[in-house]
Amino acid sequence: MTLAEATLALMPMHLQVDPAGQILSAGPTLRRLVGDAATFEEAFEVVGQTPTGPLLRLAHAERVFLRTRTQPAQILRGRAVALPDGGLVLNLGLGIGLVEAIRGFGLTDRDFAPADLAMEFLFLHEANSAMTQELSRANRRLEDARSRAEAEAFTDPLTGLYNRRGLHLSFEALRQGTLHADPQHFALLVMDLDHFKALNDSQGHAAGDAMLHHVADGLRAITRGIDTLSRIGGDEFVLLLPGLCDPAVLEAMGRRIIAQVERPVEIGGKMCRVSASLGAAISSRCRRIDWDCMTAEADGALYAAKHAGRGCIRIAGEDEAEEG
Repeated sequence: MTLAEATLALMPMHLQVDPAGQILSAGPTLRRLVGDAATFEEAFEVVGQTPTGPLLRLAHAERVFLRTRTQPAQILRGRAVALPDGGLVLNLGLGIGLVEAIRGFGLTDRDFAPADLAMEFLFLHEANSAMTQELSRANRRLEDARSRAEAEAFTDPLTGLYNRRGLHLSFEALRQGTLHADPQHFALLVMDLDHFKALNDSQGHAAGDAMLHHVADGLRAITRGIDTLSRIGGDEFVLLLPGLCDPAVLEAMGRRIIAQVERPVEIGGKMCRVSASLGAAISSRCRRIDWDCMTAEADGALYAAKHAGRGCIRIAGEDEAEEG
């Protein structure tokens, strides 16, 4: 083996062409990239310049960039050296396309010169990719945990409805909506379960919890997605109903809620039943649209519903409106 042959054998990405562009020699790795191309023109397109003369001009370039004809997205970079007979020897590399070429052509460590750090760079790339993916997964886990913590902070753990904190946030958002030039009013509905204490005392707390689940599921079934449903303690529920400001419509809604709550449910092998009393306040009819004022008016209406025999709804201000 001559010195020239030995030199080329150590360069698996080399290319030797004669003055006419015929490929005289190509390293085994480069040959996998260019296929059975017989000439420079069949194998490559020069990037960044348009040769107007012989290939010898490439020897005067600081860097040579070549696009492979077989894989146009694959660009090789390297250096060309002129030979005495007018031909060229090029030693090429994969550059920033290293990862794609290794994967696309199934290259291994044997396809690179021993001194080439291609596989080391690939290892670093894979390690960085693995670390990035792990950090991404860790961030998703943290985000999920944060979302769960926020949900738990505003949710009643027994029924899955909002708790008092979640209710207050929703109320404030609705209150802000009433301050606009075109105010968007809403109704606040408080609900107590009738005969719930008797069920709890006779059947036990587990039966009481099951009934609360039943009531919560019933409320979800007959309300809208924009409505806020909350349990603020014991058998006390509060609903915020955006846009539901017509007393007749609100009263009909209350009757549907009562009918839903009164549906018997089997608990512990026994058919159990409760009822509900409701009091409502409409923001457009309140003296002040704030939490204390609206809940006070709704509580007063709830007291009137209980005084009227339970299992009914009363709306704050309706008595005054009827008297007027």
